[in-house]
Amino acid sequence: MQKYRIISWIIMFAILTINVGISQDSTMTDSLLANQNTIIKNQETMMSEVVYEDPLHGKRFGVEFNPVSFLFSTASDEGFLLSGSISSFTASDKAEVAFPFYIVHGSDRYKQYTVGSHYRYFLGKHRKGFYISSGIRLTHIEGEKRSYWYSYETDDGLVSDDKIGLTFGIGYRKYGYNGWYWGMSLFGGRYLESKDLGLSGAWLSDGKLILDMEILKIGKMF
Repeated sequence: MQKYRIISWIIMFAILTINVGISQDSTMTDSLLANQNTIIKNQETMMSEVVYEDPLHGKRFGVEFNPVSFLFSTASDEGFLLSGSISSFTASDKAEVAFPFYIVHGSDRYKQYTVGSHYRYFLGKHRKGFYISSGIRLTHIEGEKRSYWYSYETDDGLVSDDKIGLTFGIGYRKYGYNGWYWGMSLFGGRYLESKDLGLSGAWLSDGKLILDMEILKIGKMF
């Protein structure tokens, strides 16, 4: 009997030791989970308190220019193309107001002067990245009227047209903390009225359709 009693005590002691170990492991696991939850909450709090540093802070306007299109247009010595825009950054923390311009002096005495106004609303939390845009456009074109294919009528002099149109589009903006910025856009629309003069070198500008893509404009903020 004494032998069995000793064995029973050993078994009970072992069971108590295992229970204590399990309890300690459970307590340690709960403690680790609690610490992890605390760390995650602290990280979320820190992230929510991070203040976004807007590169446009203190900047009132910007000037853009497309140097590539200008250099390409002067290669033939028949004219030039000047494309750019002036932007205002004071309208809203979620928007930019831009005034693009487009000046062309081409062959066959063709000339075009275009100026527009775009309201660009950014889709993200801050004024950067993708935006949607709507605006108006004023255009003056003049040149020699085409009488038939590859032959131009010059006896009657120049003909011209002035028109106004509406546009809508999308775009992307990247502002740098060094004061420079870059963007691209694609927008289209139509002129309310157009004479369809059939001018040489006018391409889409001589008609009601508006279609423009900007990709190589570089700007400086002030």
